[in-house]
Amino acid sequence: MIHELNGRVIKIIGTKYPRLRHLIRNHPYTKIVGIGVMKCLLDDMQMRPDEISDELLTEMIEKGIELYHEKEDEINELPVLEQKRKVLCKSLKQIATSHLETVAS
Repeated sequence: MIHELNGRVIKIIGTKYPRLRHLIRNHPYTKIVGIGVMKCLLDDMQMRPDEISDELLTEMIEKGIELYHEKEDEINELPVLEQKRKVLCKSLKQIATSHLETVAS
C-alpha cells in the first residue's frame, strides 16, 4: 500500500512538473515534499493509505512545494533529510486537517 501511495505522489508531481520526469526520484520536490507529505499523513495523522484521496495528496503537494520555496533557506541549512521534512510537516498537518474538515462538512 505504501508503494502505491508513493507512486501516486510521484505521478502527481510528474504531471504537474513534466520537465522533472527524468530526475523525479532524486528531486527535492519528491525527496523532501513528497515523502514529507506521506510521512505526515501516515505517521503523524495515523491515516491509512486507502483513506488518503488524490485530492488531499494533490493539495498537500502543491502547498508543500510553496512552503518548500518559502522556507528553502532554512531547509537547506539542515543536514539531515528527515529534519528537512519535519520543517514542512507542521504546516502540512494544518492543511490536511482543514481539508478533512471541509470534506466532512
